[in-house]
Amino acid sequence: MAGRPGRREQPLDPREGPLARFALGLRALRHRAGLTYTEMAETARYSASTLSQAAAGQRLPTREVLRAYVRACGGDPHGWEERWESVRREVYGAEKQEKVSRAAQRRPDQAEATSFVGREPELAVGSGLLERCRLVTLVGTGGVGKTRLARRIVREVAERFEDGTYCAELADLGSGDAIVEAVTSAFGVQVAAGQDPMHTLAGALRGRRVLLLLDNCEHVLDGCAHAVRDLLTLLPDLRVLATSRQPLDVGAEHVLRVRPLDLPAVGRGHPLHSPAGDEDPMASPAVTLFADRAEAASPGFRVTEANRHTVARVCRRLDGLPLALEIAARRLRTVTIEELLERLDHRFRLLGPGGRDRTVHPRHQALRALFDWSYELCTQAERRAWQQLSLCSGGALLADAEQLCGSAGEHDVPVSDAADDAFEAVAGLVDKSLLTSEETGGQTRLHMLETVRAYGQERLAESGRAQHALRRHRAWYLGLAAQAGNAYGSREEAGWLRRLRAEHPNLRQIVTAPPPVGEPAETVLRASLGFWLHCLTSANVGEGARWMRKTLERYPRPLSPEAVGIWCQAVWVAGFLLLLHGDHGRTGDMISRGERALAGMPAASGDTGPSAHGASRAEISAAFLQLRGLAALISGDTEASAAYARSSLAIGQWSDSLLTHAQCIAQLGFTAVIQGDRARSTALLEQALAMSEARGDTWHRCYLLWALAVDHGEAERPEVALRLLHRALQHTGEIDEHLGEAVLGETLAWVSSSYGDVRSAAVVLGAVDRVWHPSGTPRLFGFALLTSHRERCIRNARTSLGDIEYARAYQEGQTLGLRHALERAFRNNGPAAATGARPGPSPG
Repeated sequence: MAGRPGRREQPLDPREGPLARFALGLRALRHRAGLTYTEMAETARYSASTLSQAAAGQRLPTREVLRAYVRACGGDPHGWEERWESVRREVYGAEKQEKVSRAAQRRPDQAEATSFVGREPELAVGSGLLERCRLVTLVGTGGVGKTRLARRIVREVAERFEDGTYCAELADLGSGDAIVEAVTSAFGVQVAAGQDPMHTLAGALRGRRVLLLLDNCEHVLDGCAHAVRDLLTLLPDLRVLATSRQPLDVGAEHVLRVRPLDLPAVGRGHPLHSPAGDEDPMASPAVTLFADRAEAASPGFRVTEANRHTVARVCRRLDGLPLALEIAARRLRTVTIEELLERLDHRFRLLGPGGRDRTVHPRHQALRALFDWSYELCTQAERRAWQQLSLCSGGALLADAEQLCGSAGEHDVPVSDAADDAFEAVAGLVDKSLLTSEETGGQTRLHMLETVRAYGQERLAESGRAQHALRRHRAWYLGLAAQAGNAYGSREEAGWLRRLRAEHPNLRQIVTAPPPVGEPAETVLRASLGFWLHCLTSANVGEGARWMRKTLERYPRPLSPEAVGIWCQAVWVAGFLLLLHGDHGRTGDMISRGERALAGMPAASGDTGPSAHGASRAEISAAFLQLRGLAALISGDTEASAAYARSSLAIGQWSDSLLTHAQCIAQLGFTAVIQGDRARSTALLEQALAMSEARGDTWHRCYLLWALAVDHGEAERPEVALRLLHRALQHTGEIDEHLGEAVLGETLAWVSSSYGDVRSAAVVLGAVDRVWHPSGTPRLFGFALLTSHRERCIRNARTSLGDIEYARAYQEGQTLGLRHALERAFRNNGPAAATGARPGPSPG
């Protein structure tokens, strides 16, 4: 087998000394075996970083690491141990040998009863931090594996501490006063009556290079902080590694956040940006750990092709938390993997003491006990924030979390310093590893593990505040959607579309759940104005259509004459999404329901924009006519489409948030494109584009540039079409417009083939085909003209490339992802567009 050394190693010169020569010998052994360090780690039970350090030539590996290295490469450890002894005597001398020997006897966790899975990045970072930092704290939520990771880090770095590594277990301490006693006991130091234990300890350890592991510090934080500060001051050669659910907040501290184990992929990534093909659901540390523990606990269990996706779902539902995975694996003695998955809605009952490991601390014998402990360590304000934020699906912006948690009153009456109190409560949950934070677009977004959320929701139900908290959550996010809807068609549109994109899980949870008692119908109906463009741009058309069907089933008619406007706007949103979903029959029924309701709506003369009761009757009438025109246009009835658009324009009042005015002009322009009326089509589309640019509307501008590109392509001006498509792509990037890029891709493939670049066209077609089905909308929205463009493009590409090369290019696009395929196609077509050359056949 040819050697595959992996990452390039630093060169060594054998003349540098015995360490270099020994390391070169180990490298040669690995090269002959043809293994990477990652492959060696699978059998060696040491990390890849530790194995690579063994052959780095900087220090002599421990005997245990040497044996594992040699065995992983298929060598005989006996001869290598003799060479190791010789090098050790030459480099370190007899005194050093005795210290290293003593240190080896005092390492915590020398032998591990079960396999250690994953954690390569944390091992590497933790080992590196202890090289240069005096205090490192592993911080993470309960059950995430901090203790196991800490002990493995100690094992990795033990050879650096010739005077030993020691562990003080603090889980059972009742107060911080007992910490110094626990540390002196861990070091085996006897303190005589009347002596200061800290100074006695300092005297015993002075001049010795040692590592101290302080495990489970969270409940005695103040005592730990003071003890560690004093130890580091008195003992300059001491290093401390601590584990805690929150930092010690000592000046010298470096925090290493311990996350849950990496989870299996959900399947296909986003079709615009991700490679094609289903990810192997077994290729994750979480699944590896679960499978290992399950096979040990239930000898008949095996991960198979039939159950591997269920196993992956179990791991995702349990957030990759090692403790939860291990307890769940033991439950397979009683239930099947499918039954286990079904019962995870009641995870705290399922993962109770019956699945415990009897050798571990009582707080780690059941999932509920683990979080009960975390809950007890929280302040009252932090507990309330935990309960409130447990309702958030997909996380929450920090600013939103402060609003949700900021008022203590049952009726949302602000209290003094409520904002500061809310911030401190949220920050406390972050410190305690119950919330994680990430920076996104210059803002902080907070996330809560599903298991942490489930516990918070159970505590919320017990508190008697559940309905109040639910109303606050719904009111806040539905209010955001309503604000977004009112901003459509303005310069604020792009920002609101990005805002709602992140809140899609929260909106899904709200819209699909029954409303709480006492919630006004107007709350959801008004919010629906924000759904139509959000669901389109996020490629969730099918889901949005289901949202609106469910909403209008709950509210089948206006509840009062004053509510007709808001209800009719919701009907328009439903009709729009159903139309793009391909359900033309229900679209027509929905529009008819809305138009009948308008007859009972009082005229609001002069009311040309959204008000407390929604848009005016004239605005909504115009919007319904525009929607009928769009339906006719998609169906190919250009005469009817033009008539509806002109009728809408004749009303003279148009809803800004529904883009009625500009949309009607655009529909007239696209009707002219289909009819071949080039003079009218270009003028009308450019008029609509100028209106959109003046308003600052990003989304409609994308589609108008695309429509103009189709217009110029039909007129056999592909170089102009390419420039317009490229401009449109830049705008779609501003709002991450998923379906817009699919539409651009279809037209780009058609235009590219006109240049003779049929291979780029085939690549883009492959990338585009991954988008349409999951979006819930028919390909190209069902436009016959665009479908004919696609068919000509495919015929041209197949004829030019041949079936085999076409299939190869198409698969390349599937793998590449749409965004990358589009960018590459524009690069390929760039010179032709710049020169105006047209080497290939015309688009038509």
